[in-house]
Amino acid sequence: MRRRLDLRDERGSSMTEVLVATATGLVVLSALTMVIVVTLHGSARVSARVEANQSARLAVSRVTEQLHSACVAPKIAPVRAGSSGNAVRFFRAGGAEATAVAPEPTLTEIRLDGSTLSQTEYAVTGSAPNWAETATVISGPRPILSGISPVTAGGSIFSYYGYYEGALTEAVPSPTLDSGQAAAVVEVRIALTATPKSQSPVPDEGAPATIRDSAVLSLTPPSFNENANALPCR
Repeated sequence: MRRRLDLRDERGSSMTEVLVATATGLVVLSALTMVIVVTLHGSARVSARVEANQSARLAVSRVTEQLHSACVAPKIAPVRAGSSGNAVRFFRAGGAEATAVAPEPTLTEIRLDGSTLSQTEYAVTGSAPNWAETATVISGPRPILSGISPVTAGGSIFSYYGYYEGALTEAVPSPTLDSGQAAAVVEVRIALTATPKSQSPVPDEGAPATIRDSAVLSLTPPSFNENANALPCR
């Protein structure tokens, strides 16, 4: 038997039930909002880190490739005096000279100024093995990558190693390499941190990428004789 609808019936939800339902809805909505925010933040973080990683790897690969072309002639020390923790100066064969039998080098300087890694090319005079540096700028400074910093605060991005008494030992610039230190450099190591250009809405310490690489400038392995010279480009 069907119950007749009484239009005068005022029964319904009480104020307490309405408040409980509203509070429950707000809790659910807040939880959904947090899930969306965390998801977006995580996605932005991953994208920013991938961008920083790719940009830094391309920049470091460019620097190491140029260092690998630094042995333009036998017994010529490619790394030059004046190199420091944040600036490396070296002879290299550039452009069409890279395939020449006796390439004419250029003096390349890759320097960290502020947070920008840039490259400048200088003319070289004379002939092998008596090439001389000049202050004549051929090109640059050209920015390679911005948002760069040393891995550790107050540290450096370039480090230099040579063989001393048969052991690979770091040559510490003070504040730059002198001619004797530069002449013995057989390996240049690079370590830097790159900050992505596009940051996530919430700053994230995990977004920057740290990249490390090295370039070996020795053409032959060091001698087992600890007193023998193990110089670059030999």
